[in-house]
Amino acid sequence: MELHHPVFQLKDLSHLWHSTIGIEKESLRLKQDGSLSEYPHSTEWGKRTQQPYIQTDFADSQLELITPPVYSAKEARKWLSATHQLVQDTITTQHDDELIWPFSSPGLLPDDVSSIKIAQLENENEYNYRAYLAEVYGKPVQLLCGIHYNFQINPALIEEKVADFNPNLSIKEVTNDLYLTLGRNYLRYRWLLTYFLGAAPYIADNYSTELYGSPKEKAMRSFRQSQYGYNNDEDVSISYASLEAFVSDVEKAVANGQLLLEKELYRDVRFRGQDRYRDLINNGIKYIEFRNFDLNPFDPYGITETDTDFIKLFILTMLFLPQVEKDEEVELGNIMNHVIASNEAHAALPYLAEGEKLVDAMLLVARALDEQQLMNGYFENLVTDKRQQLYHPELTIAGKLVTIIEKEAQAMNKPAENHFLAFGLNLARQHKETYLERDYNLHGFENYEISTQNVLKHAIKAGIKIEEIDPTENLLKFTYNGHSELVKNANMTSLDTQISYFVMENKVATKKVLAQNGIRVPAGNSFTSFEEAARYFPLINFEQFVVKPKNTNYGLGISIFKTFPSRENYEEALQIAFAEDNTVLLEAFMPGTELRFYVQNNNVEAICERQAAQVKGDGHSTVSELIDVVNSNPLRGDNHRSPLVNIGKGRLEQLQLTSQNLTLDSIPEEGQVVYLRENSNISTGGIAIDRTDEVHDDYKRIAIQSAQFLGANFCGVDLIIKDYTQPIVEEADYGVIEANFNPAMMIHLFPGVGQARPLGKAALKQLFPEAPLD
Repeated sequence: MELHHPVFQLKDLSHLWHSTIGIEKESLRLKQDGSLSEYPHSTEWGKRTQQPYIQTDFADSQLELITPPVYSAKEARKWLSATHQLVQDTITTQHDDELIWPFSSPGLLPDDVSSIKIAQLENENEYNYRAYLAEVYGKPVQLLCGIHYNFQINPALIEEKVADFNPNLSIKEVTNDLYLTLGRNYLRYRWLLTYFLGAAPYIADNYSTELYGSPKEKAMRSFRQSQYGYNNDEDVSISYASLEAFVSDVEKAVANGQLLLEKELYRDVRFRGQDRYRDLINNGIKYIEFRNFDLNPFDPYGITETDTDFIKLFILTMLFLPQVEKDEEVELGNIMNHVIASNEAHAALPYLAEGEKLVDAMLLVARALDEQQLMNGYFENLVTDKRQQLYHPELTIAGKLVTIIEKEAQAMNKPAENHFLAFGLNLARQHKETYLERDYNLHGFENYEISTQNVLKHAIKAGIKIEEIDPTENLLKFTYNGHSELVKNANMTSLDTQISYFVMENKVATKKVLAQNGIRVPAGNSFTSFEEAARYFPLINFEQFVVKPKNTNYGLGISIFKTFPSRENYEEALQIAFAEDNTVLLEAFMPGTELRFYVQNNNVEAICERQAAQVKGDGHSTVSELIDVVNSNPLRGDNHRSPLVNIGKGRLEQLQLTSQNLTLDSIPEEGQVVYLRENSNISTGGIAIDRTDEVHDDYKRIAIQSAQFLGANFCGVDLIIKDYTQPIVEEADYGVIEANFNPAMMIHLFPGVGQARPLGKAALKQLFPEAPLD
């Protein structure tokens, strides 16, 4: 086929590839035996009227997981993996016995299909509409699930091209024409996608439709795409010759009672962007929705990243094919699609010659994209992999499914269609394990530090919209019902002032402000040069002291001496501290237990004791080997993307070992505790022990007052306390050693010992009191 388009050229493909996509994925919630879940749609997922990510479709047990508009398959998969994880986590926590069914076609229906529960929606009109659909089409039809693929042509490119195309036409007119042409071409040739991606070869024995009865066949490529799937009555005839004709025909179908509402029109192409089709003429089509995709049961999220790209490549190819203009050609595409869907999955492709031409056209587009995007043959490989399937139907998704299911069924001496349910449940259990692995991460968002991931989890569940402003800086924008907030690093928000950040970042300033307000802080000095600090060594009048940078986070550059050090070790500590800042503090060491108080909005939300990085000897392993064993814990990692941080083997660790007369090559005795850091920061390999319910209120009061004096809404206050279970009797019972403007939620979210505290939810509740976060 010759590739040509009146508006675009092949050189525009890079800009066209920058068009946005969005995925809507439907799935059934099931019990372990495969029957439909009887539990309601969880209130954990917020209000459906305000939830952009986790929705219900027809039945209350039918999930709809939605991605925002994104530019790449990788981004779409990121969102799908996150929503699947959160949904499975909720239903596992609440019920433990629920699975997410991986097929488009149900494997088991109740004997009395009227018992299928329609979605319990707040909007009465929406509920009544679903009740109407159940009566006209049958509840089993409405349980069919699939992927809806949304596509918006890069609007900037359209605007750029309009003047070249026809300066007498408006952007709206050109856009509407582009989408209508794309829709016609897609409807004519979508049968090829059904051949490659159809994946519903079996269906429940008692499945039937009100319009077309029960299937005669026991297996086909796609029951969902066949006449037994989403289909209006045959009398509903809609023209695609022009947008005006399309709108007129839909309105006539509603007026004469063939359709209750415009959205009842079940076609594989929908023009979107307005509430009413008539408004598309006046205000323009915003994007197009393609609805003909079965769930790929082999993939945990229903569609692979490569197939998401392949579909986008197919759509772009449709733009460059000769224009389909007549409704007869569109109808031919509908017939061909039903033939492909109804064929047995191992049947030879009946339209091989046209299939080869379509794939050849896709190859031209793929090679041009590879060249423009410097993709080293990625797009071409997508197409050549599918080309093999033209001649080998057993390599298609449906073909592979039938091969596997038939083989397993034969081994058990039973019909393949009877093994369908067991096969699907086994896949569902495998996918459940995928959804729940590494539950401390938010799947797909692992590039964010772990506290931010926790806030994101609660935002998605509550239906708070998320915009990634700068992932590398953990900077996000949250929006709920028109109210927006910027958040950095989980708890840096508009609720705090810039001056409070500056004061807490500067340890000298922090001490002065707190001391002036009657809060006890450690005595000490500050130095702005190594030489000045080194000369002070003979004047140090503390037996135990701390050397640390003025501005520090995560415990970087801190050295603690509990016995008076040699000048050499003191100067090394200075070098380590000056590497982090140009001002270094020398402070008296305060004996006692160090506790981190997490303060938010004049309340102590969490308290933990942090134990320094340490290993325990086994009598035969070196310190270095013991560190490796500790770091093999799957909860440990680097860059604050895991609950626990790996223990290092650097200068500070080796300096700490020296104070214990050890090296990395030493072999500690069995049971001997070896400390790798004196400071107890989790970010340097330590662990946290939750003490929230054990600490006396006197110290909570000191932490709250400290945050108030520093002008902080979110604040981490570090106290040294002689006995945190007893009240303050004298000033020496405590000391505030530090305050942090970005307190690490992580240490309270994932304590090594004790109860986790839901700080991500608490932060969002203060920012969005109107959101459903209880």
